[in-house]
Amino acid sequence: MRLAARLREFNVMFQLHWILGITAGAILVVVAVTGALMSFQQEILDWINADITAQIQQAGEPLPPPAIIQHYAAAHPEQTISSMFWRNDRPYPVVVGYRTPQTTGRHGERIALNPATAQPIGDIRGETTFSFIRQLHQRLAAGATGKWLVGVSTLTLVVLCLTGLYVRWQRRPRRRWRWLWPRALGGKLAGEWHAVLGVWALLAYLLASLTGLWWSFDWYRDGARALFASGSRGDAVALDSAHAPLDLDRVWSTIAPRVTDAQTVSVRLPRGPGQPVAVHFVAADAPHRYANDELSVNPATGALLAAAPYRDRSAGDKLLESVYALHMGAFFGLPGIVFMMLASLCMPVFFVTGWLLYLRRRRMKRRVPASHAAPTRSGPQDGAILVAYASQSGLSHRIAVRTADALQKGGRAVRLAGLAELGVACLAAHDKALFIVSTYGEGDAPVAARRFDHQLGKPGAPQLAHLEYVLLALGDSDYGPTYCAFGQRLDRGLRERGARTLLAPIEVDKGDAAALDRWHAVLSQSFGAALTDADPGFSRWTLVERQILNPDGVGAPMAWLRLECAGAPSRAWQAGDIAEIRPRHGDPALAAWLSTHKIDSDVHELRAALAHKQLPTRVDLCGQTIRSWAVGLPDLAARDYSIANIDRGQGVELLVRLARDGDRTGIASGWLIEQARAGEQIDMRLRANPAFHTDAQRVAAPALFIGNGSGMAGLRAHLQARIADGHHDNWLIFGERQRAHDFYFQDEIRAWHEAGQICHLDLAFSRDVDDGRYVQHALAEHGERVRDWMARDAGVFICGSHDSMAPAVIATLREILGAEVFETLNIGQRIRLDVY
Repeated sequence: MRLAARLREFNVMFQLHWILGITAGAILVVVAVTGALMSFQQEILDWINADITAQIQQAGEPLPPPAIIQHYAAAHPEQTISSMFWRNDRPYPVVVGYRTPQTTGRHGERIALNPATAQPIGDIRGETTFSFIRQLHQRLAAGATGKWLVGVSTLTLVVLCLTGLYVRWQRRPRRRWRWLWPRALGGKLAGEWHAVLGVWALLAYLLASLTGLWWSFDWYRDGARALFASGSRGDAVALDSAHAPLDLDRVWSTIAPRVTDAQTVSVRLPRGPGQPVAVHFVAADAPHRYANDELSVNPATGALLAAAPYRDRSAGDKLLESVYALHMGAFFGLPGIVFMMLASLCMPVFFVTGWLLYLRRRRMKRRVPASHAAPTRSGPQDGAILVAYASQSGLSHRIAVRTADALQKGGRAVRLAGLAELGVACLAAHDKALFIVSTYGEGDAPVAARRFDHQLGKPGAPQLAHLEYVLLALGDSDYGPTYCAFGQRLDRGLRERGARTLLAPIEVDKGDAAALDRWHAVLSQSFGAALTDADPGFSRWTLVERQILNPDGVGAPMAWLRLECAGAPSRAWQAGDIAEIRPRHGDPALAAWLSTHKIDSDVHELRAALAHKQLPTRVDLCGQTIRSWAVGLPDLAARDYSIANIDRGQGVELLVRLARDGDRTGIASGWLIEQARAGEQIDMRLRANPAFHTDAQRVAAPALFIGNGSGMAGLRAHLQARIADGHHDNWLIFGERQRAHDFYFQDEIRAWHEAGQICHLDLAFSRDVDDGRYVQHALAEHGERVRDWMARDAGVFICGSHDSMAPAVIATLREILGAEVFETLNIGQRIRLDVY
């Protein structure tokens, strides 16, 4: 399977897994926990009814069942005995089922009798509670509707097991024991235990769900019987429908020799003419506690009509008889029951960790600050160390710039180059190289490095036996079929061509500080270069304007902000670039923290020092003054926002959506939208984002812009730039919730469209009753136009949500263009993304 097709399949499986998990998870928790409570129901009932057991033991030898029925019937002539249950493996009441003229329902009433006296012994404590637990387990105590919900959720559990196994295999195909034990603690604990416990519980959940469907759906039960039943267990003898009196003594004389040593015995008496006495019993040597032998006895003569011992049945009939035993784990004895119970008790863990993982995926990624100045790029030169990078959003580029800067300051000749500028053959000009590469999405190389990635994987690439290298691979273990896939692929390709690595590749998960420290140590020890965490150089910008663009919309507020720099900006920017903002705590949140820790909130200098810091949950001064302690706290991570305009001397414009987590708002978006006042100073710097720039070779070619939500920011900047340069072959596909509230910059975009500066405008509003589409649906409606534009050398720019919009749009493009054409365009950097 081609990598891209495998990635699409992985994403579909992953999305299906978490969507089903967070929707059906609550019901599955109820079903699983109640199932665990019933695992040792009988043992629990015996324990809390120990006094009844003692009473039975003291009463002496039990009466024969006919005598018990006769004694009880004589005392209660208005009742008709319908069934009887007793145990031979331990002291236990005889449970008699009966009906009266007032009885409704199929099962009638039940009463517990002392087997030695046939007298009632009172209620068995706990039975009512377990009856309610069983109702919750089978139908959520909600009748037919609850039964249907449980059935659908049980089917969902099957899908969750299979998709979870697929995702786990794609991410850890050869990690062996890592499948069975977590590999990390700390921030990854939820994800690791979710995956590892899933492996341990997988068979239990599949077994419980596939057997549990037996009680949920008639079609499933009928299908199982048709598939596995032998068809040889019919009634052996048809009884005369004429009335014949029940002779308990004759019936008992037939039953007794067969059930004397049985563990449990259940007898159902006929309710009308033509019905036999039905006996179910578990033999002393039965393979499990639910392996019933069956007898049919003539109620008048005591003649044995049919016998179906469990051991003589076909494999299919044994399987059907053992459905409940498999469901509870009793088929495998006590270890099976314990295993199924523990697996059931783990279901709340999956529900909680699944939600934690879902929320964690939405957090902003930590960034590594860059140095003020970048080394001069140069071509190959004798002895120059190559610092090569592949960056999607600029992080790898910033680390590469700082690395090259440190090497230059250490007296080394350096060549800094992106992999987009290098062919594999260019590596032959260097003896030493440092590679700093990111993995994009679920295993792709960054857009700019895809051609290099393709070249390195082709047969016949040049040998690099002279090259020594060090690799820093950046990625996110929550994404992709493998962790740091592009970095691993690059390392493998270099080694296959004879290059020698100076040490094992360093993998950085979401900007992990410890991994970056190892990179710093490599520079110092192997190259004599000290990489310091220099001040990245934020500039002071002023918040000039702010406007909520969707005040009455159903979604979170979307704000347009304009900021101006007091002096000259640190750098010019172009369409596609990113603004990094260093957030601060709002005054209310800061005041609440100071009050909680009983710190004088009137100290202005202290409040200013804490505003940009990560506030700890406890204050430990360790002999320091409060001010010196505050200065040493780590800074809040910068937040990235796509710039929504081109540089026209009127400042930077941004689109910011208010992030919410329950009743709390995001630190950065809450401050920018709700707390920062007009005229307030904001620390911001501008960062190049080459992966989302227009290709200089295709400036005049048509351009297709696709996005949703705040992705309008990056698309609008590109449209402004192209229209200003007189390029009008622009096609915009944009989606949001409601046309009336969420069509951002509507007047501007419609004016461009009416003037012919946007030649095609397609909109999709998912919450409008007359629309209900998403951007991928609008794209799919114009497949012929897409193919025509691609034939005209058009570029595609996708900006917006990574979790929902971007994968769907890419899948639609792949379907429209075909997998091979799509891959060719992707490698050629004609499809560019700025997603988050």
